[in-house]
Amino acid sequence: MAAPCVTVDLGVIERNARAVTAACARHGVSVFGVTKGTCGMPQVARAMLRGGVIGIGESRLENIRRLRAAGISDPVLLLRSPPPDLADETVRLADLSLNSELETIEALSRAAERRSRVHEVILMVDLGDLREGVWPPELMPAVARIVVWPGVRLVGLGTNLTCFGAVLPSAENMGRLAGYARRVRAEFGLELPHVTGGNSSSLPFLLAGGMPPGITNLRLGETILQGGRDTFFDEPWDELDRSAFTLEADLLEVKVKPSVPIGETGVDAFGGRPVFPDRGDRLRGILNVGREDVDVAVLHPVEAGVEVLGASSDHMIVDVTEMAPPPSVGDTLRFRLGYGALLAAMTSEYVRKVPMFDQPPPRPRSIALDVDPGLAAAAVAAKAAARIAALNLAPSPGGMPARLTEHPSARLVADTGGDSLGLVWLTADAGLLARLLELRPRLAPENIAVVGLREASDLVRGTPLSVATIVDVDARGIRDVMRRALDAATAGTRGYLLLCEAGVHTPGKGLSEREAHQATEAVAARPGLLGLEFTGLTPTAVPFACDLLMSALGRTIL
Repeated sequence: MAAPCVTVDLGVIERNARAVTAACARHGVSVFGVTKGTCGMPQVARAMLRGGVIGIGESRLENIRRLRAAGISDPVLLLRSPPPDLADETVRLADLSLNSELETIEALSRAAERRSRVHEVILMVDLGDLREGVWPPELMPAVARIVVWPGVRLVGLGTNLTCFGAVLPSAENMGRLAGYARRVRAEFGLELPHVTGGNSSSLPFLLAGGMPPGITNLRLGETILQGGRDTFFDEPWDELDRSAFTLEADLLEVKVKPSVPIGETGVDAFGGRPVFPDRGDRLRGILNVGREDVDVAVLHPVEAGVEVLGASSDHMIVDVTEMAPPPSVGDTLRFRLGYGALLAAMTSEYVRKVPMFDQPPPRPRSIALDVDPGLAAAAVAAKAAARIAALNLAPSPGGMPARLTEHPSARLVADTGGDSLGLVWLTADAGLLARLLELRPRLAPENIAVVGLREASDLVRGTPLSVATIVDVDARGIRDVMRRALDAATAGTRGYLLLCEAGVHTPGKGLSEREAHQATEAVAARPGLLGLEFTGLTPTAVPFACDLLMSALGRTIL
């Protein structure tokens, strides 16, 4: 492992979301799924949406841009009030926002008018936690001002608890919020569908039957992402799974050392004065992750016999004396993460994030060959259909599509089913990229891997695409390049597509003939292939394209 990583089990997140939304629905409460703990990871948002949340809650516009770039068009709620100078971007990206300042709401109204939109606002009320919210005596005058602004629509009231003042939800403060909503409805004739009674800390109160009538929504992140690890401390809720996120780090050193530092001690690099009990000589390990990446105080080792001792900025020290068998340098240790550790790890650019499904995608067993009319004769001469039949893949109109096309096209991506797809694109020139990105409702840029590029464009630079140029192929080898490309294309997707342009294997310009075969052989070895297309072909190029197609479908020599 080149770097520490966090694996994200999307199946666990989807099941947690389903359990939470079903429980809340029994109390007449809807749920916004909050993805800020994962920096707006689109795969996590899709898992929550599949689990039944009515929309996604995010605290940062940067993360909402990531969600929108991935094609997520479901309602998005901005949780953190924007500054007035970001009102236009807020209106452009978010459907709703939590707000407490009239100046900001008026700026949102003007921005929405310029865009011929109506932005929905939930007005926050401070019930004592002393974070954001209008003070209750200011509520009705604030509503009176908001309702006359044409660019915004007041759709709810909300509050935030436990985050700053650690005030717990109660029948008294939740009852007050519900009462304020009834009064606003009566005096202003508003529907107020969202009376949002807080975050994950409100869920135990709801499940215990304490939530008063009139609270219609919760904003839940931790309980969905981490199964309530930091919400249900003493009595875990059995329906929730706490194993969605796992931090993996490698041992850089394993040695027997004293348990107490030797020499005069002062403060450590972070201003603290650590205390070390004398336990004699112990087997200690050093991991390639530190306080720059994670909050080590809320890490929970998965392997028995591991004890976290502390960390510097980029190393974590663990006691592994009790591990059986003893670990070695290069071994990987795993940890569950508390919420603070999750936030830090997901924010750190030095920690890889690997979203995945708990069940691998099935390997297709049927294929439908679609040949451009101009290439039909060449395909017959190359015995394409007979060669496919020899692979024991049953021809089927509804099967995995394989196309040989004369002109570049994005039909393959447009026609293939699935709610989230990846793409491995073998090309020397990224000229087709703009057309592919138009199909992003099911094809997120971060799941597109471009291999063999010789000519780049501004569409490639500064994007989350995984790009390997022909220089990268020369330096790292096609096997390593394809491994990374397939990792990107399969990260949290339901499968991936292979798009190969004729220019990528033009002698002297793109991949060599053997590299092109190695690339497609790597595809055959990775489950999840949903379709193939070879574009920009001429009749003379069809035989080689058919050879590559056979390699991608798993043809073997022996």
